Amino acid sequence: MNELIQYYNERAGEYEEVYMGKFPFITESDPYKKEAEELNKKDVEEIIKITSKFGRGDLIDIGCGTGFWLPYYEKNCDAITLLDDSENMFSECRKRVTDLGVWSKCHFIKGDFFTLNFENQIFDSAIAGFFISHLDVESERNFFNRLKNILRPKAEFLFIDSAWSKWRSQYREKEGLHERTLNDGRKFTIYKRYFDRSDVERMFKNYLFNIDSFYISDAFLVATGENQIGEIKN
Repeated sequence: MNELIQYYNERAGEYEEVYMGKFPFITESDPYKKEAEELNKKDVEEIIKITSKFGRGDLIDIGCGTGFWLPYYEKNCDAITLLDDSENMFSECRKRVTDLGVWSKCHFIKGDFFTLNFENQIFDSAIAGFFISHLDVESERNFFNRLKNILRPKAEFLFIDSAWSKWRSQYREKEGLHERTLNDGRKFTIYKRYFDRSDVERMFKNYLFNIDSFYISDAFLVATGENQIGEIKN
């Protein structure tokens, strides 16, 4: 996990390039570069449509990163908690909060979601963007147990992450350790997994969230659901 945090800390300034099709594993000379750019643009546009309708009350953005999605959901919320474990990501996110002029309703928490004390704070909506894909199945379960402890019944949940597809399989394994290269050539090894439709349906069902909207394509996916009351089964 330390290398993952270091990777995102060092990549903060160039992180949003991924939304323009500049995948860490596709070089400028790669024949799939143009295709990647087109796929990403389409997927980001679809995610924005869903994200723009998402959020209410007190929202927590878990692994907020640079705050890329903030402009699309912030108008729907009364208060926003932005959580991340990377200081450099926070620096980029603060710039976005300043540009949007929404400091009055944003609160920053730097730390590990799994160990933070939320002091009995309960949220009406939550976002996890490109966060769960860095968790193995056991950590995924711990994540949802903790998430449900800080969400109201029927709270909204927005899940954005990397899709598993035939196109993606040309470059990656579905799960495991993956090498990432920064623009300056430095390399990091991180754990990453990708999700297909059945993975998302399984996850939402297991952790008692219904699915209200769902979009998946070659690059990214987004799903929204509502927190259901009940006990998560082993």
